[in-house]
Amino acid sequence: MHRTAIIIDDDPISVLVCETLLKKTAFAEEVICFENGDKALDYFSDRYQRGEGLPDIIFLDVIMPVTDGWEFLEAYEALEKLPEKKPHIVMLSAAFDPQDKAKAEKSPLITAFISKPITTDILTEMAEAS
Repeated sequence: MHRTAIIIDDDPISVLVCETLLKKTAFAEEVICFENGDKALDYFSDRYQRGEGLPDIIFLDVIMPVTDGWEFLEAYEALEKLPEKKPHIVMLSAAFDPQDKAKAEKSPLITAFISKPITTDILTEMAEAS
């Protein structure tokens, strides 16, 4: 079980499904949701300024308005107070793109690239692997 899971996704139905499954499967004690990358970056900047560490896991949508998943990832990696960088981001995509998957495999922070919707089976596999 993870202590904190963050969901960054602009689709309310995807957020509802992911949040419900995270809670139903006891995957995380606390689930925090953001509708875009900018709001999440503000949260992380404040969190790290206070000396708080990384969340256990971030579920990050690839395609979003305002700040997409790749733009978020670039800004997140550049945060000055980002503690030790360890893999903890799961990229989510409704439109599976092999180029996105290849790009995700190159990032040291991304642990998985998953096509939406997330399922109980996927969460179970992830929990067993961690």
